[in-house]
Amino acid sequence: MNNQPNHKNRSLQETPCSICGSQNFVWGRTVAQSPSEWVYFRADGAGWGEGEKLQARKCLDCRNVQLFTDD
Repeated sequence: MNNQPNHKNRSLQETPCSICGSQNFVWGRTVAQSPSEWVYFRADGAGWGEGEKLQARKCLDCRNVQLFTDD
């Protein structure tokens, strides 16, 4: 039996923090040296240009930071 929550039916805004369960977040993005540079996720074996921009949210209660790809 799979006891994992089904997050596919929830928006990221509705998914609670995986550490403390809070839904009190601030959304942002990851940046490199320059504020205009995005940070990307690229799967092993993927070619150049196949990455996905990462967005971030920080839990305002426990300060955990989670990364998400754009939909």
